[in-house]
Amino acid sequence: MIRFASASRRRAAAATRIAAVPLKAPIAAPLVAALLMLGPAGGGHAQDSPPDSIPGAVPAAPPQSASPEAALPDEEVRPAGITYEVDITGVEDDGLRGTLRDASTLVELKDDHPPSLIGLERRADSDRDRLQTALRSAGYYDAKLDIRIEDPAAAGTLPAGGDAPPVKVTVAVTPGPLYHIKTVTVRGAANSTGNSTLPKEVATDNLGLAAGAPAVAQKVLDAESELVGRLTKRGYAFAKASDREVVVDHSDRTMDVAYTVDPGPLTRYGATRIEGLQKVDEDLVRGRLAWKEGQVFDPTATDRARQDIAALQVFDTVRVRMADEPGPDGVTPVIVSVSERKRRFIGGGVTYSTQDGLGANAYWGHRNLFGGAEQLRVGVDVGRVAGSSGGTSSKGNDLPDLRFSVNFRKPDFLAVKQSLVVNFAVVNDQPPAYSRVASELTVKLERPLTDQLTVSYGLTGERGRVRTEDKTYQTSFIGVPLGAAWNGTDNLLNPTSGQRASLQVTPWFPVGGDTESPFTSVLFNGSTYYDLGNDGRYVAAARIGLGSILGTSLSDIPPDHRFYAGGGGSVRGYGFQKAGPRDRYDDPVGGRSLFEIGAELRIKVTESIGIVPFVDAGTVYDSAYPDFSEPLRVGAGLGLRYYTDFGPLRVDVGIPLNPADGDARWQLYLSLGQAF
Repeated sequence: MIRFASASRRRAAAATRIAAVPLKAPIAAPLVAALLMLGPAGGGHAQDSPPDSIPGAVPAAPPQSASPEAALPDEEVRPAGITYEVDITGVEDDGLRGTLRDASTLVELKDDHPPSLIGLERRADSDRDRLQTALRSAGYYDAKLDIRIEDPAAAGTLPAGGDAPPVKVTVAVTPGPLYHIKTVTVRGAANSTGNSTLPKEVATDNLGLAAGAPAVAQKVLDAESELVGRLTKRGYAFAKASDREVVVDHSDRTMDVAYTVDPGPLTRYGATRIEGLQKVDEDLVRGRLAWKEGQVFDPTATDRARQDIAALQVFDTVRVRMADEPGPDGVTPVIVSVSERKRRFIGGGVTYSTQDGLGANAYWGHRNLFGGAEQLRVGVDVGRVAGSSGGTSSKGNDLPDLRFSVNFRKPDFLAVKQSLVVNFAVVNDQPPAYSRVASELTVKLERPLTDQLTVSYGLTGERGRVRTEDKTYQTSFIGVPLGAAWNGTDNLLNPTSGQRASLQVTPWFPVGGDTESPFTSVLFNGSTYYDLGNDGRYVAAARIGLGSILGTSLSDIPPDHRFYAGGGGSVRGYGFQKAGPRDRYDDPVGGRSLFEIGAELRIKVTESIGIVPFVDAGTVYDSAYPDFSEPLRVGAGLGLRYYTDFGPLRVDVGIPLNPADGDARWQLYLSLGQAF
């Protein structure tokens, strides 16, 4: 219940009740608070509300399709309607001016021309109460306003020989003095035993309504939400504000606010009921509940359980809530409602670049293979189908790049949130630097340590044959991949703020083949994103990549384990692997170390179309650490983005700024997702 208290003997504030009134969308946020505000009793406004109106209530703007300004039969009607201009005067504060413009029907419907001057006057009349409410919501309870309409076309008729000039509508505002908060009182609601004491651990200060602060309606509502939120965080799941009293004293231009809060019982988690399961094991869901039965209610734990259950990726919807009514002694049942996703899925994609040609992939997957949210995905990737300049016949086999892969993931393996990941692949790769046929098997564990940080560790084995123009390598390795990934961005495929970074350290041990010396590969990638306008329309993004191979010389490292730079995800403007030193056959040599940097500005032209100017630089080195003995290859260009629900579609055109002899003059890249 929301009500206004009557004033004390020295005050003259009327008591009334406020009904819910629909608001037009643009003004809902700034003016919904005004519904609790009391209009000045005893006059003081330029216009008084009609006898049957509700002080402080905001009338809804009439729909444009059903305008109340339709011309009456005896009105002078202009064929194209009345065009007009609105000028709000007397307001120096930009924030208050914006609030008034947001509240004004005259401003909102300016492009919907009323048919006559009488229709415009009706529109102005509907604005009077709305603007007074807006002024009161900002703390101006003695404000006066006057709306004047001046029509340059005499008597509202069209001048001979030309169109009528716009009608001038002037909203003259005299805000008057700003009212301030005088007192804020918080009291507990009486329960069945007559006790009205609030829990002693709930602080009622620092609500944002300090004495002397402006009497802004939204802050009154915010303080109430803050008060209830504090109780909820301390285990009172059924806390609510049962009453709010606001008294405006015109004698000293102050406002007294009193809240009555019912905390309800201290709530504890009772038995949990899970609804909606079909093929997923119930124990899997229960294992992700972030509380124990009998524990004091914690909204953070409840929300964490919802997120953790949703992270299993087998449910379309997940809802975790307490029962509608508290149980005996506050022990309340918990209800987890889920809706399972389709278990099987298929998909595919296409990529293209001028260097690598056309590529495609297709996959089939299962989201819940054995009932424990096990994920299986089988995929085929085909590259260099047409238009590429990959390996030559002397080192290749004239086949397109092929990759057949099987990926398996089991969540909550041996521990909650720890996943077992198994990847197997058979590949035939023919990039510019080499030709490779190999098989790979990786088994690892992934575990999130925090919401942003995930670590992984495991074993990998590979065996294959790698050819260059001069040499053929028989390879056989056991690796120990150790990884850490940090993701503090707001979106995986299209981040607008935050940072992310990854570190991968893999010691490689030869177990046969032509390589005798073990070595360790270290690769770091980091990127940052900054929203320049706080609305996602202008995003500055930058990245850095550093790599190093320790333990042996470049000649002892098979070409497929070396670092390369160039391509759509590296240095744009250069072909794949082409931003680095070449051998006598003009093929990339690769390096023991890597250095890459890049920056771009992501500009949204519309909600679905964007442009991205970018610049990239990088190369590889023979030394174990970047020593800048090789010149950085620099590329720049412009990209086009088409934003979809599943991520942006990317088209980038890059130009090398300091190309080597024989490099293409430009490169085109098409893919899904941002470049980094």
